[in-house]
Amino acid sequence: MLGGVAGTLLLVGICLAPAAQVTDAAFTDREYSTATFRAFTVPAPTITSCTAVNNGLGIFQSVTLVWTSTYPATGVSLTLTQGSTTATVPAANITSTGPATGGVYTHTAVLTQGLLASLLTNLLGSTTTMTARNLLAGTAWVSTGVSRQLAVGALGIGSSCT
Repeated sequence: MLGGVAGTLLLVGICLAPAAQVTDAAFTDREYSTATFRAFTVPAPTITSCTAVNNGLGIFQSVTLVWTSTYPATGVSLTLTQGSTTATVPAANITSTGPATGGVYTHTAVLTQGLLASLLTNLLGSTTTMTARNLLAGTAWVSTGVSRQLAVGALGIGSSCT
C-alpha cells in the first residue's frame, strides 16, 4: 500500500512540475588583450679585415676576408657579386676557428685569382662585392649581409679591398 501511495505522489508531482524552459544561450562577452612581441632576427656577422695581395709586379694574386660570427662554419655563407653575376664561395674555401670567449667563431676565406676566375667571368679590371651572411640552421632565415669590395685594375694590375 505504501508503494502505491508513493507511486501516485510521484505521478502527481511530475504532472504539476513546470515545463522545461527554452533558453537561447548567447556567448557574446568580448575579451580583449594586448601584448608586445619581437620577432627573432638573425644577427649579421662582423668583417674584421679584408686584404688584397699583389705580387712583386703589382699583379693581383689573392684577397683574404676575415669575419667573426656567433655561428659555426655550417651557419655562414660568402657570396661574390660582379655586375649581375652572383656566385657562392664553396664551404671548402672558408676556414673557421673557435668558438673563442663569448662563443664567437672566426671565419677566413682566401680567394685566389684562380678561384675567383672560376666563379666569375671577368676578374680583370672589375669590382667584386664579397658578402658574408649568417644562416639559421634548419630554416631559410638569413642575416643581412656585410660586404667589402675588391677592385682589380685593368690587366690585373693593382688591387684593393674597401
